[in-house]
Amino acid sequence: MASPTRRLASTVLIVGLALLLLAFPAGAAADSNNPITQTGGMSATLPLLGTTLTVDVTLDGVGNISGVALNPTGTVSQTSADKSVVKFSNSGGTVKVTVRASGDHMAIKAKAKLDDLLGAGSWSANVFGTGSATVKYTVGKDGSGDPTVSIGTITTPGGVSATKLGPKSGSDATRAWAFAGVSFASNGFTKRLTISVSAKKSDGSARLAIVLSGRDKQKLTGTLAQLAGDRVWNAKLCGGTAVSVAYHVASDGTVVFDKATGAPYKEQDLKAGGKGKDADKTSKTHELVSGIVVHFTKTNVGLIVWLKSNGDGTYTLKVLGRSGHCGDGKGKGHRHHGHHGWSWGAWHRLHGDRKPQPKP
Repeated sequence: MASPTRRLASTVLIVGLALLLLAFPAGAAADSNNPITQTGGMSATLPLLGTTLTVDVTLDGVGNISGVALNPTGTVSQTSADKSVVKFSNSGGTVKVTVRASGDHMAIKAKAKLDDLLGAGSWSANVFGTGSATVKYTVGKDGSGDPTVSIGTITTPGGVSATKLGPKSGSDATRAWAFAGVSFASNGFTKRLTISVSAKKSDGSARLAIVLSGRDKQKLTGTLAQLAGDRVWNAKLCGGTAVSVAYHVASDGTVVFDKATGAPYKEQDLKAGGKGKDADKTSKTHELVSGIVVHFTKTNVGLIVWLKSNGDGTYTLKVLGRSGHCGDGKGKGHRHHGHHGWSWGAWHRLHGDRKPQPKP
């Protein structure tokens, strides 16, 4: 038999789902990229007002927020909700909780007095879709009264590694801050969890932010024999349509486009032998062995795949995808040149002597 606490949490979640589904019917545009959607959501326990508040976030199949459950209830009440942002506040507006899922990040943030955010908390998520990772953390104060953040025990499923980041802290005349985090890695992908606290010196108000971010970027290094084989990239268009690109790396190092499904597309091969900067804007030049670009027309969804020689008998395969950002207009066919992924100008960085510019 379920415990009263679990029954309460389940009830809150069901109510939240019902409210959100009424506001955003099936087929609503996706706003999160594939790496964030892949998690299905996340859970965090926040130190708040001398106790703890558990926030469970659920994402639907296209990366929209489909449910937010708070336990215990009564500390804050929902004030607004849409597919990418859900907000809560107490009656006086002195304590606020915000949940956001958009583009390449998902966040839970709490605002209160710094003294009301002190204590131990935890976080968990199915980071790469292979099992849950958990992180323990503690928010404190140093001798000057400035915030501190420390990372405790980390657990990961098989095939996922974790590296602690920080802690770091600093202050100026008006504000003090502290940061710590964890970098997760699996099969050439990375995602980053950051836990930060910032506090105003004038009134002691503070914000605790727990953010999971992940770009659709894979990097694999090995011999040609190790990198050869069939591969598939999956994503969703802004309307929720599933798309995919199948390709393979041949034994001679050629990246071969096999097929794309789900929507009209354009594909072009990259010319071998050229030299240039990587599409992800790293400064190191390389000799391009082979590559492809696939663009789903009238969208900003697609990917670049390229193989480069490292000059020592090994090669690096990079897959840089783009999806999400539908709520801000960046995923609707605009040639966006922002920092959340890549633009079609990456063609020029990849191969200076060819300038194919896919058109919507």
